[in-house]
Formats: sequence, structure tokens, C-alpha cells
Amino acid sequence: MEIPKHRHCLNCGISIPPDQVFCSEKCRIEYMQRRKRMLRTQYMFLAIAGLIILYYIITIVWKM
Repeated sequence: MEIPKHRHCLNCGISIPPDQVFCSEKCRIEYMQRRKRMLRTQYMFLAIAGLIILYYIITIVWKM
């Protein structure tokens, strides 16, 4: 038995035709919103990590 060519929706995971990325407009919007939140969280983490590193560099230079 051969499985027909297909993909899975990036948001909900249901089977869709190979030329589509999302099963519906609703799934596309949900995926984009989740991705936007995830990127914002990653940028915040990098900014905070950068500030902590900068603080330690300034502290070390100040003691010299």
C-alpha cells in the first residue's frame, strides 16, 4: 500500500496536498502569531543576556 504524496499543516499537523503549507487561513494566522511571539521572546532573551555580559565587562574594566 502506497501513501499518496502529501504534507502536514505547519500549525495543526493534519494531512494536506503537497502544494499547500497550511490547511486554512485560520491556521496560517495562528502560526504567524505564535512565530511572532516566539521571535519576540528570543530577542528579549538575547537583549537581557547582552546586558548581563556588558555589565560584567564594565565591572571588570572598572576594577582595573
